[in-house]
Amino acid sequence: MEKIGLKKFLDYRYLGNLQVSPQESNYAFLVSKAEQEKNEYHHTLYTGDHTRVSKLINLKKNQDFLYLNEHRLLLNYQRTKREEKDLKETFKQSFYTYDLHEGKLEKAFTLPFSAKLEERLSESKILLSTFMQEEDHVLYEGGEKIRKTHLKNKKEAAAFEEIEELPYYFNGMDFIANKHRQLFVFDIKTEDIKRLFSKDFSFGAYALSEDKKTLYYTGKEWQNVATTTSKIYACDIESGEHRTLYDKLDYNIAHIFELKGKVFAIAKDMEDYGLNQNPDFFLVENGEMKLHAKFGQSVGNTVGTDCRLMGSKSSFVKGDAFYFTATIDDHGEIYRMNVDGTIKQVFEMPGSIDGFVKLGEAAIMVGMKGQRLQEIYRFDFEKSRLKMLSRINARVLSDHYVAKPQTILVQKENHEVKGFVLLPKHYDPTKKYPAILNIHGGPKTVYGQIFVHEMQFWANEGYVVLFANPRGSDGKGDEFADIRGRYGTIDYDDLMDFADQALEHYPAIDSKRIYVTGGSYGGFMTNWMVTQTDRFKAAATQRSISNWLSFYGTSDIGNHFATDQTDGHPIADREKLYEQSPIKYAMNVKTPLLLIHSDKDHRCPMEQAQQFYAILKTNGVDSRLVWFKGENHELSRAGKPQARVKRLEEITNWFKKYK
Repeated sequence: MEKIGLKKFLDYRYLGNLQVSPQESNYAFLVSKAEQEKNEYHHTLYTGDHTRVSKLINLKKNQDFLYLNEHRLLLNYQRTKREEKDLKETFKQSFYTYDLHEGKLEKAFTLPFSAKLEERLSESKILLSTFMQEEDHVLYEGGEKIRKTHLKNKKEAAAFEEIEELPYYFNGMDFIANKHRQLFVFDIKTEDIKRLFSKDFSFGAYALSEDKKTLYYTGKEWQNVATTTSKIYACDIESGEHRTLYDKLDYNIAHIFELKGKVFAIAKDMEDYGLNQNPDFFLVENGEMKLHAKFGQSVGNTVGTDCRLMGSKSSFVKGDAFYFTATIDDHGEIYRMNVDGTIKQVFEMPGSIDGFVKLGEAAIMVGMKGQRLQEIYRFDFEKSRLKMLSRINARVLSDHYVAKPQTILVQKENHEVKGFVLLPKHYDPTKKYPAILNIHGGPKTVYGQIFVHEMQFWANEGYVVLFANPRGSDGKGDEFADIRGRYGTIDYDDLMDFADQALEHYPAIDSKRIYVTGGSYGGFMTNWMVTQTDRFKAAATQRSISNWLSFYGTSDIGNHFATDQTDGHPIADREKLYEQSPIKYAMNVKTPLLLIHSDKDHRCPMEQAQQFYAILKTNGVDSRLVWFKGENHELSRAGKPQARVKRLEEITNWFKKYK
C-alpha cells in the first residue's frame, strides 16, 4: 500500500458547476484537474442521467457553460491560442454551442465584454452577469470608434485606482472600486443586449419565477460604504418594469425564491448574534418581511476541505416545497421547507453535500461521503436511498493508506466539543509519535469526517493529526458559534482541552513534539496560541490576523467584520481590539514560527503577517516568512498548483526541522 504523497492532490479530480437540463432529462458538470507544469487547472465537461455519467469535451481553462435545451449547451470557449489572445486584447468573449448527440462544437457569438452565464430564459435568450464601471457600458452601447477610445483610456489609467467607496477591492477579484454587478438579457439570435438595472446599481441574490418572466433580486444603488443588508425587488423581464418588494436595509439576505406564487427570503436581522447569526425564512409580502419559518441552523455547506475547487447550486423548488442544504454538527443535510412553513429533514449525508439539483423525482448531488473524494450521487426522494453514480476518483486512492477519523468528545459544563484524530499507518501505542493540531478557518465553519489532503498526507508522514470544532464553529446553533469579543478565550480553552484529551486517549503522542497550524481564523488562533503558551514545538500560521486595528482598514470585509467579531470600534474601543490582537503579546513568543501569506489576499491582508514577523524577527525568535506572489486567500484550496505544492512543502519542512 502506497503513502499519500505531498503532490498527490495533483491527481485528484474536483467536481463542480453541476447543472440540470431544462426538462430534467440529464445534467452536466465540470471535472477539474491540476496541471502542474502549466500551473493551472483544466476543466472537462461531463454529462449524466439517473444511472451513469460520461465524459464530453475538454474546455481547457474555461469553466462557464449553460443549457440551451435538452441536448445543446452554450460554452465559454476558444478554439485556438490566437483566438484567446485576440479576445483578451479586445476585452471580448467568445461562446460556442456543443451538441450532446452529435458531439459537435460550433461558434455561437462573440460578446463585446466579459460576462458569466447565469440562467436560461428560453432557447434563444439568456441572463448574463458582469461587474462594470458606469463608463464601461460603452463597450456594447457605443460604436467601434468609441469602444477603442474607451479601451485606450482604460489602459492608460491602469497604473492607478480612483477610490471613493468601501470596500474598494475584494479577495479573488482585486479592485472593484466604482464597479457594479449588473444583469443583462442577451438574445442569441439577434445578439441584442438589454441591461436590466441602472448603471449605478449592484444586485446580490436573485431568482426567477417558475415561468421565467419575472426576476426577483436583492441589491442597492451605489453607496460610499456598502452595507451587509439589501432591499428586495421584482422585474418584469419583457417590459423591464421594476417594483420594490421590500424597501428597508435591515436584513442580510442570503437567498430568495418563489414558491407557489409567493416570494420568500432566507435572511437574518443580525440583532442577536451579529454577522454570523443563522438565518430564518421570511415571506416577502405587502412591503414587509414576515417570519414564516424559524430554522436557526446554518444554511449551506461549511464543511471544510482542500479537495473542492468550485461550487454548485444547493437548493431548488419541487412541488409545494423548497429544498436546501444545511450544515448540522460536522456534516451536510438536506431539508424541505413546505409552503405552510413546516421544515423537515429529508436526508443526512455522512460527509458534505457540495451542491445538488433536481432531476425528476430525484436529487443529483456532488458529495464527499466518508473518506472518498468528490463523486456524483443520486438521492431517491421516494425511497430515501442514496446511490453513487460516478467513480471519477475511485482509482486515485485505491492503493493508498487513508486514515479514518477517530472521534473525541470533550464534555464541558454547558457544551460539547467534537474533535477528530488521524492515526499513522500501523499505529503502535507503544511507540512515540509527533502530532499536528490543525485549526479551521471562519471561525464559522466546521471540520467534518471527510477527506482533507494535507491532513492525510501528514498522517502518512507519521504524524498524529488533531482537528476539532471549538466554540465559534458552525453546525451547533447561534449560541455555540457566537464568540464576538471573546476571540482567544473560550475558543482557545476548547482547543487546549481537546489537545489535552487527545493526549490522554493516545498516550503515544509525544507531548514535546506537538505542532500547530491553521489558516485565516486558524491563522489568528495559531498566532494567539504562540503568544499564550510554549507547549508547541513549532508553529505555522497561514493567511492570518495579528492586529484587529489595522485589519479594520485593510481587509475587504474589515470595517464590518472587525467591529462585529471584536464587539468594538478601532477608535472608540481601541484597547478592546488591541486586547484581542495577538500582536499585543508578540514579545511573549518563543515558539519557532513560519508565516505563510499571499500578496493578493484582500481578506487577511499581507500586512497582518508583516507586522507579526517584524516583531518576532527583531526579538530574536526563529521565524520565516514565505510571501506568495499573485495568490489570494484561497491559496490552500484553489491556489495555482505550484504554489499549493510550495505551501505544503514549507509547512511540512518547518515541522521536520523541529522533529
